[in-house]
Amino acid sequence: MTATTARAVARELLDLVLPVTCAGCGAPGRALCAACLHRFAGPPRRCERAAGRLDRMDGTVLPVWAPAANDGPVRRAVVAWKDGGRADVTPWFAAVLARAAPALDLAGEPDAPGPRRAGDGGARPLLVVGAPPSPRGRARRGEDLVGALAAAVAAALPPAAAVPALRLAGGGRDQVGLGVRGRAANLAGRVRVRPRARAALAGSRVLLVDDVLTTGATLAACRAALESADVQVAGALVLAVTRPPGSPTAWLEASPDPG
Repeated sequence: MTATTARAVARELLDLVLPVTCAGCGAPGRALCAACLHRFAGPPRRCERAAGRLDRMDGTVLPVWAPAANDGPVRRAVVAWKDGGRADVTPWFAAVLARAAPALDLAGEPDAPGPRRAGDGGARPLLVVGAPPSPRGRARRGEDLVGALAAAVAAALPPAAAVPALRLAGGGRDQVGLGVRGRAANLAGRVRVRPRARAALAGSRVLLVDDVLTTGATLAACRAALESADVQVAGALVLAVTRPPGSPTAWLEASPDPG
């Protein structure tokens, strides 16, 4: 029996004793209730302006999309999923991003300018790459949660494929509680392309996937690692984005996409 199967069996046995509750609000019935799921139901919106670490000296910014703001029940559900042992939420989050992915407008190829939908054909094949978990996080959770989201996104964008192309070297600390500079310093030089993935990445363009956009340090480090391997990073898709300090509660819904 695999570790994942064992956890699923244990969860089913636990459900016999303790009924399933919503990871976002605690309502009984299922892992993510209809009201909390609705918070992820909006169209994916551009949100990279919330993360200063995605700006570069050459003026280019990595486009990032999110269907939800990371507060209230959304934040509670994500935290429960990542750190509270609520792996039963994974299929729900996978469905959220699978629904959002086909709506993304990724940048055109240098030899085929202009916007196009994420699943459209092009000179470069599209690969979906999840942000890598820390060694400690992977050991604690027993699986790559973001990798499962990346697989769902790829399945929604045929003929795209999900490739576990990145790894996070040990030696750092948990990103929670770190500021903008601290997060960037904590990841410096630690996100690397897996040698076995280089052949698959050759000549491709990549859509990154992560759980939450906060400072942008993780996505920036992933982008830098992939670009060092001559890979074009077209954008990123996340479950939720942390609201910038001082912005209105509905800032994500009210903000127009950059044109």
